[in-house]
Amino acid sequence: MTTFALVGAGPGLELAAARRFGTAGHTVALIARDTEKLDGLTADLARDHVQARGIAADVLDIGSLTAALYAAAADLGPIEILEYGPVVAPSAGRRDGFSRPLPIR
Repeated sequence: MTTFALVGAGPGLELAAARRFGTAGHTVALIARDTEKLDGLTADLARDHVQARGIAADVLDIGSLTAALYAAAADLGPIEILEYGPVVAPSAGRRDGFSRPLPIR
């Protein structure tokens, strides 16, 4: 099987998606800034016999994110499924109340 990479890993919907793909036989790469959170999510998935690895990266830094994705592919196999789940944070400096989302190139 191939790898499911989850960018912006967290509890809730992201963890449910990781669990779903993992129990279907995919390896799972969890990418987020907080290593303690990644350790907890990885342990949670391991209880369901899901092979997962947490990779710390700042998902808003394109270099950091690129390095994390390459590391995931090198360790877990080719990434064929990718979910980008970070939420746009509120910003008081804009009239609409939200900061700009990460540009996709």
